[in-house]
Amino acid sequence: MHDSTRRRAADPCNRRPTTARWCVAVLVGLIVATPLAWLLSLAGMLPGLLGLFFFALFGVVIGATVHRVAAPGRPYNKWVVLVGTTVVVLTTWLGALGIESRDFPRGVAIKAGNQTRSIGDQTIEEFRAAVETDVRRFLRERHPPGGMIGYTHWMLLNGELRAEQIAGLTRPMRLSQRRYTFAIRVVLSIALLAYGVSSQTFLLRRDQDERVAKDDVQPEPSSGG
Repeated sequence: MHDSTRRRAADPCNRRPTTARWCVAVLVGLIVATPLAWLLSLAGMLPGLLGLFFFALFGVVIGATVHRVAAPGRPYNKWVVLVGTTVVVLTTWLGALGIESRDFPRGVAIKAGNQTRSIGDQTIEEFRAAVETDVRRFLRERHPPGGMIGYTHWMLLNGELRAEQIAGLTRPMRLSQRRYTFAIRVVLSIALLAYGVSSQTFLLRRDQDERVAKDDVQPEPSSGG
């Protein structure tokens, strides 16, 4: 055990700045995760579940950021690392799903505007705004309370909008990910995101990374024959 580790273990007061550093590292991780959550909201709907790759990749990026900021205060208690990692993963994942559900009605409105041949005396923006409002109303009334919860519930049960449900639609609109496919994507996305983040943060439970420890071991000089 290194001298710094012994001093930290002998003096409980030294744990305060360590815990504070971990909290700062988690906060920095959440800041980095904010724009990545927006990108994940777009990646999640890629065909063939190709977007799942980005959940693992961005998870590693977020975890590496937390690791870099927190590393000088290592080692950390495993429960402290677990709680902080869980906060980062859940916040990022819920943020991505929340942005996806928020932008969904606008996406439907844009597609409806591209498909329709007649919008009457409305401008295209007025037409899209009316469709967007109708989609939000549909989710709120048919899948209360609407928003992210209503969107998730609708995707798991149906994932289809029909012309008689939404004014402005001229044909049914089915999402490529719905029902079982959506459920699989949701489960795998949080699992891969958690794997990516924890692959970096769980290393902080040790005094140093294994590769660094191996590099610190110097070979003994061979005795001359």
